[in-house]
Amino acid sequence: MSIWDNLLAVNISDKSFYQDIFSTVVNLVKNNNFSFDKELISKQKYYIVVENNRLNGYFVHVVPKAVYSLFLEMQKKIVDAPLGFSVLAGKYNNRDVGVSCFGIECSLLGKSLIKKK
Repeated sequence: MSIWDNLLAVNISDKSFYQDIFSTVVNLVKNNNFSFDKELISKQKYYIVVENNRLNGYFVHVVPKAVYSLFLEMQKKIVDAPLGFSVLAGKYNNRDVGVSCFGIECSLLGKSLIKKK
């Protein structure tokens, strides 16, 4: 089974919770209100992981704690591609910033952005 197959097999509960977090983070980045000071921020149910050199830009990942070990594995093995669905949310230090929510289907994440508008 490939690492991508492992990701496809993930079934996160409470997806609407992560949809809300994802769209909130996108809006924070978009409005220049996100702090890039820490590489790892731990919340009760998830992590915010900030990478400062993925695809020559920044990536902010919302990672449910239930799949954090799979995220770390993919982060090490896949260095020249996004780690799932992501959106370009803005710029920081004159570099693009992508935001992703690991393990949540792109159709749900896209819908969460439409709801927030």
